[in-house]
Amino acid sequence: MNPAITITLKNGHPALLRPVIADDKDRIAQGMRQMSPSSRYSRFFGPTTALTPEQLQYFTEIDQQNHVAWIALDATSPEHPGLGIGRFIRCPEAPEIAEAAFTVIDPWQGRGVGTYLAGILWLMARARGIQTLRAAILPENHAAIAWFRRLGARGGFDHGLEHLDLPVTPHPSSLPAITDAPALVPILRELQSKLPVCPV
Repeated sequence: MNPAITITLKNGHPALLRPVIADDKDRIAQGMRQMSPSSRYSRFFGPTTALTPEQLQYFTEIDQQNHVAWIALDATSPEHPGLGIGRFIRCPEAPEIAEAAFTVIDPWQGRGVGTYLAGILWLMARARGIQTLRAAILPENHAAIAWFRRLGARGGFDHGLEHLDLPVTPHPSSLPAITDAPALVPILRELQSKLPVCPV
């Protein structure tokens, strides 16, 4: 397992990134309770109030190869349930594509947590031969759609959802030079300098 990576959020607050482990079940359940109903609806596409034991097992007992998940933690409060989680699951029918999802609890949104999680997933995907991170987002979730597009994702509306594809390229500098997409490049370079297993 990769060690925890120390990062600094937009407001100067220190945070840690590390892979999700089976012992994170209680932490994730607590984090779920800290999310607003609208945030839970946006993430799970329905009025979810809590995760079942089966869901917690599915979200934490993973191989970190075809199902990869990393969690962001408050570096100053070890007891804190966490700031957010990013994960991808490789599509069995198209192994070069992985379905990606991100969750950031409400008080920590807008501080760069999601972008760091996207960066680490991008590097993990590249190391596993995945070429596309694909997100399905509710059309009313304008903030998430705009954010993922700023990272360089492209796509459109289909079957009631916005489907956006973020290319995973051999080098960060070859990400699409559109809107704010280049802002992801320094995040990738920072993270890969702390992940010798994922050199460019």
